Amino acid sequence: MKIKNVSSVYEYIKRSKSIINRIKTISSNGEINGFTPPSTLIGEYGYPRVSVGLMFTTDYNASVYDAPRYWAETGYDVSKIFAIRSSLVNAKSIINVNDASNKTMENIALSVMSRNELAIDLKIEKLVISPFVSKFDMPSNITGVAKNIKITEDVKLDRPVEKVYYDHDFKSLDAINYLYGEGIYEDKISKMLSVGGLGIRRKIVPTKWSITAVDDSIGKNIIEEIKEYSTEDVFFIMSGGTLGNNFTVLFFEGPWSFELIEAWNNGNELYIGKSDYEQYSGRTKYVENTAGAYYAVRLAVLEKLKLMKRQFSVVAIREITPEYFVPLGVWVVRESARKAMNGIRTDTKDFNELIAKSDSACRYVHDISKRSKLIDFRLKTVSLNHFI
Repeated sequence: MKIKNVSSVYEYIKRSKSIINRIKTISSNGEINGFTPPSTLIGEYGYPRVSVGLMFTTDYNASVYDAPRYWAETGYDVSKIFAIRSSLVNAKSIINVNDASNKTMENIALSVMSRNELAIDLKIEKLVISPFVSKFDMPSNITGVAKNIKITEDVKLDRPVEKVYYDHDFKSLDAINYLYGEGIYEDKISKMLSVGGLGIRRKIVPTKWSITAVDDSIGKNIIEEIKEYSTEDVFFIMSGGTLGNNFTVLFFEGPWSFELIEAWNNGNELYIGKSDYEQYSGRTKYVENTAGAYYAVRLAVLEKLKLMKRQFSVVAIREITPEYFVPLGVWVVRESARKAMNGIRTDTKDFNELIAKSDSACRYVHDISKRSKLIDFRLKTVSLNHFI
């Protein structure tokens, strides 16, 4: 996906060239002394031989370069996050996904699992700039070939992280839900899964896949709990968001079901996509239209229902404004949805008023009854029951 803001592309390339020149100067005498936030990026191209990148900077205050929760809580804007994140260098090695135990991978895995930033030594060659970003992970497009990565200080692991990493009888799914239950942030869990730090038969997992796997696994676990809760004959909307991602989320009486609709306004054109949804029995296939955003938003909604100890049918509408000029990763979707779940609540007297208020609450998505599969199902059911 291309960066949409032309001036930002210019500044990005200008800054990237400056970083490359600085690193070339530092590395001309041999190894680079750098710092990792910690952070990694693992590609899917060429699978099963994939690019495994350890992200680093020459700034000793590295932790702020990969801190989604901190950015969300302290109000960083899109430009600031983009500038910080795109200053990282992706030091890549090509590794087979089944070779999670080789020395290079072990060093990367331990650094990524650390609770603190780490000093590292490495050699890097063939530095290049690529002004493109992934909608799944954060921008980090200065890349180079890594040689001889070494961690030069002690790795400090949180107790739950240490427990699942060294216990090779701990199944991946159980480990994911255990870590989440212990308060480990999803971003950290997905990185652990990605670097082969979880499970019985460990392997490297591309970043894109690991993010979705973690959100989906945690969500499914909560769904089983939600299904034990009673339904409630109330109707309300939760709204809010951050970083140019605004949510309008409809809750209405019924068994657990969920749908996500997305709309993008890039300043020049508006696009409203097709939705993805699941009913009480769940999905059997990966979503086709909303990709990883679906599982991230669903998780935020489920956390709200768990807190309420109630079961609802839910339709979430994500509206992306021109403020979000460059994708920063699925974490933005998750945190924006969480902001909405703690945002403004608007109660309505019935289902019809819920639909009417949602149409006026949204910026871009109107005629929700024509766009939502779950609302259409509900209207048809109500109409049929009335006829009977």
